Amino acid sequence: MKKFFIFSLSAILFSLASASFAETRYISDKIYVPLRVGDGSKYRIIHRGLPSGEKLELISTNKDSGYSQVKTSKGVEGWLPSHYLSSSPSARSQLEANKKRIEALSATNKDLRIQLENSTESSEKTNSVVNELNKENTNLTEQLEEIKRISANSIKLDEDNRRLLESNQMLSSEVDVLKTDNARLREDKENEFFLNGAFAVLIGVMIALIVPRMMPKRRSDWG
Repeated sequence: MKKFFIFSLSAILFSLASASFAETRYISDKIYVPLRVGDGSKYRIIHRGLPSGEKLELISTNKDSGYSQVKTSKGVEGWLPSHYLSSSPSARSQLEANKKRIEALSATNKDLRIQLENSTESSEKTNSVVNELNKENTNLTEQLEEIKRISANSIKLDEDNRRLLESNQMLSSEVDVLKTDNARLREDKENEFFLNGAFAVLIGVMIALIVPRMMPKRRSDWG
């Protein structure tokens, strides 16, 4: 019976493990990131917003522009800012996955406990297996508490990072507006300078034409 328990537990743990051969990235928490056709904000948007926790395949990264080319699970390829990508799932996604894993192991633990209680094995073997199950259950509980603590810290860091990103985007927008206003003011000033110059030239021409006509003509000595 002990061998059966170890074999069952190993099979469950093996089924929960997954191996991914393709390099993947994930969208960080609580944001929607637009996907563009090129590596810059000037390019057309082909997807209005990839949600938090979206699993993506990383194709390439342009360090100069700060953008990365990715591919979605539906086969859509595009570019987005590299700072939105993370090498691991978001904290909330990890927490939910770990909770489901703990629940699955707890359910299996409960089923094995019921089987042991209904078995006809000797009391000594039953108690030994039950003790092992209790130890495993305790370990699982401790792991869950540790996961909750780590995930809580990760969620707070992600939220702080999101607020900083939003503030940075607002500042960038304000800078763009100031640049546009400055360019318009410079253009208006140049136009005003040109008009003043043209007006001054016109005044000079008028003076050159009118003043000589207004001056009295001198009589000729030969007259």
